[in-house]
Amino acid sequence: MKEMSMTKKILCIILINSASIMLILYGFEFFFSPYSDLPVNGYVKGERCTWGHVVKNNKYGFRERNFETPKPEGVYRIMVLGDSLTWGAGLAIEERYTALTENMLNQAFDDRRFEVLNFGIAGGPTVKERDILLKFKNIVQPDLIVVGFCLNDPQPKEQNYSVERDQLRKSPTGSVIHIITDLMRRAKLSYLSGLISDAFYSFAEKNGSIPTWRDAIARTYNPQSAEWQEFISALETIKNTSDELSLSAPIFAILNQGTFPDRPTDYSNPDEYLTQYLEWYHQAEKAAQNIGFLSYNHEYEIIHQLKNHILAVNILDGHPSAGLNRIYAEKLFSVITEKIIQQP
Repeated sequence: MKEMSMTKKILCIILINSASIMLILYGFEFFFSPYSDLPVNGYVKGERCTWGHVVKNNKYGFRERNFETPKPEGVYRIMVLGDSLTWGAGLAIEERYTALTENMLNQAFDDRRFEVLNFGIAGGPTVKERDILLKFKNIVQPDLIVVGFCLNDPQPKEQNYSVERDQLRKSPTGSVIHIITDLMRRAKLSYLSGLISDAFYSFAEKNGSIPTWRDAIARTYNPQSAEWQEFISALETIKNTSDELSLSAPIFAILNQGTFPDRPTDYSNPDEYLTQYLEWYHQAEKAAQNIGFLSYNHEYEIIHQLKNHILAVNILDGHPSAGLNRIYAEKLFSVITEKIIQQP
């Protein structure tokens, strides 16, 4: 009887402590998580959402409407390649620069019909964008190819990838952290999960075990690196494909973005982070131009139209805002009309 009583007491203590821990965890998530004030992001009832916007793909698997094949007579079709900035993280379909550009073109030219088709893929580097072009060029039958560039596009894996980080992730300690944070995300403790993961890798960065994501990406911008050479090769293939289709020079648009999601980025007075971003942007812009792309950036437009504006979707997501996408669209519309369509 005494053993049974002791067992009940131990179980009771375990249950009380477990309940207390859960109460503390969910209380922290409820009171401190910014997720509670933001639209849903992720999968809900089998549907993928990007900050409140349901993601719907066409029959080819892209976040774009279905389009006619073969291409109808009289349609000027623009095929836009890119990563998550082009895909439109945190934006509705109609807020993306591709949709805005299409509307501007169709309003400006009553006698023509334009289609700007978005082939952006979340997390996709330029080498994958090249592969998409090669796979779908005959289906799409583009009249113009556009590449929307993000600063981590020469990196063939995730933005913060490094060999050292990958090794740490696979280590016994890293594996345990991954399991814990994954379970917490599944238990709707996303904010706390992110804090634990960030703290783990930040500690590793500070003690020199792994490089920061900026240092890791800097490696890919070394002209002698394998990643940079693959990036250049991908651009050359895109340009050659455009030439084989007898198209105008493809466009390479630098999709400038902010350095932080919770405060404005001053392009007229760059901080140390933006200074590094600009060096990478300019290196990629010049490389594409040398290959034969029509290259440009949005630095001037951001300074004069979005000064003191936050350029991100929200405080947790640094992807370009709807306002910044409008800047992209206006510049792309201008370049297409002035440099390509109205040229003899």
